[in-house]
Amino acid sequence: MTEVSNEELSTRQVNTGIKNEIANEKHFLEIEVPKKLDSIAVGLKDGVSVTLKGNVGDFVGALTDGAKIEIYGNAGRYVGDNMTGGEIIVNGSAEDGVGFGTYAGTIVVHGNAGNGIAQLNKGGIIVIDGNIGDLAGLYMLSGDIIVTGNAGIDTGDWMIGGTIYVGGSYKTGTNAEIREIDDEDRQKLKEIFSTYKIDADINNFTKLEPKKLRPFYG
Repeated sequence: MTEVSNEELSTRQVNTGIKNEIANEKHFLEIEVPKKLDSIAVGLKDGVSVTLKGNVGDFVGALTDGAKIEIYGNAGRYVGDNMTGGEIIVNGSAEDGVGFGTYAGTIVVHGNAGNGIAQLNKGGIIVIDGNIGDLAGLYMLSGDIIVTGNAGIDTGDWMIGGTIYVGGSYKTGTNAEIREIDDEDRQKLKEIFSTYKIDADINNFTKLEPKKLRPFYG
């Protein structure tokens, strides 16, 4: 492990430090984050593992392309924004917009999250082990959203593809249809819960899928 930050460093200095360490073939980094910095650990590629200790700001792990990022603290808005691969784990809560525009990869939040989870999701797996706010999965095209607790209103609003699994209560949005989970769903959830050490009763879940593939055109 290599430490690359302290409380005097800016976002740019932290990210430059990460890139320098990677250039020196140090791919397992441990970073103390004594203050909330936005846009740290962004654009990291496959083969890099970064541990962030402390609360982080907005856009942590944005544009990640294969790296693994684990956060021991809370995160701000837009965790993993537009990531194209890899894994982000938040051992705490997160604010709005987790997994916005995600193309691929997995984001797990071991706590609550805010509004707008996985909007415009294009293929990522977004797991919230807690409660979330409104408008999760708005305009999502593919991928999975898994919420072990409650969701807010307009869940799955105008979703075009993908699946939303919720273990608690929620109110559906336009074009989202409630369906019972089947054996394939149960196996998927079982594997994800085992991998990320999530204690949730699969039998409590229902799923949302699109009513129509072309909701805007009738």
